[in-house]
Amino acid sequence: MARLRKLALNHLDAWGLTFIIGALVLVVHQTYTIEAVLLVLAVSTGYWLGFAVNDYFDAPHDAQDEQKGASNYFVGLRHRRRAAALVLGLPLLFVIAVFAMFGWSGIIAVTFSLAIAYAYSAPPLRLKRRPIFDLLTHAIFVETYPYVVCLVLLQLTPSLLDAVLIAGFFLASLSAQLEQQARDYELDKRTEGNFTTWAGVKTTAWLLRTTTALLMLLMVGAFLSGIIPPELAPFGFIVSPLLIHRFLRDVQQPRSAWLT
Repeated sequence: MARLRKLALNHLDAWGLTFIIGALVLVVHQTYTIEAVLLVLAVSTGYWLGFAVNDYFDAPHDAQDEQKGASNYFVGLRHRRRAAALVLGLPLLFVIAVFAMFGWSGIIAVTFSLAIAYAYSAPPLRLKRRPIFDLLTHAIFVETYPYVVCLVLLQLTPSLLDAVLIAGFFLASLSAQLEQQARDYELDKRTEGNFTTWAGVKTTAWLLRTTTALLMLLMVGAFLSGIIPPELAPFGFIVSPLLIHRFLRDVQQPRSAWLT
């Protein structure tokens, strides 16, 4: 049970953010139908599945790091493939069923989504370990895609606010991946490559701070120009410390290590 609880709650910050992004679509467009709520839940579950699939294929590499190995459900399992089928089967069926409610658009979207999740983590493509492709996949699909897929499947009319939020999610996803790669540089260069092991930590640090600055300028500018309404301002205040601290510490330190 403890192991299953670890799987259920693992990456909660990531797929929980997916739920917030999907819910934001409903708030922005004032759409609270049963189909809309189910779609947000299905997208969030789909991202939980995506992170679980990533853990499955990362298990041999995570086993080489004590902290990562301890948080990966699949590390140490003798029958990883059977365990994956058992614990991921029902969530996968729920995701497919909800997307199918939206007809062929939903079926195409869920098929494409699952293909990207597999290609990102699984060999032979394993896009997460291919320089440039790792950053692009993360930037497009981690925070940006949930907003877009909800917008499209719910057939909502895009607005200038949607465009600003999508651009913001793109920059946020890109900078988050750069931050993670810089933090994990020492482990990644011993196991598999990625953009940071290819381009170097200094380049990653420059890109991280540049994309973070662009994100902050975009959000502040959109708020001051009235594109972002005042009721969404608290979201900016919540994330601003996470962005500002990127300029105050060494990029290879964990987020809170510079305080100790």
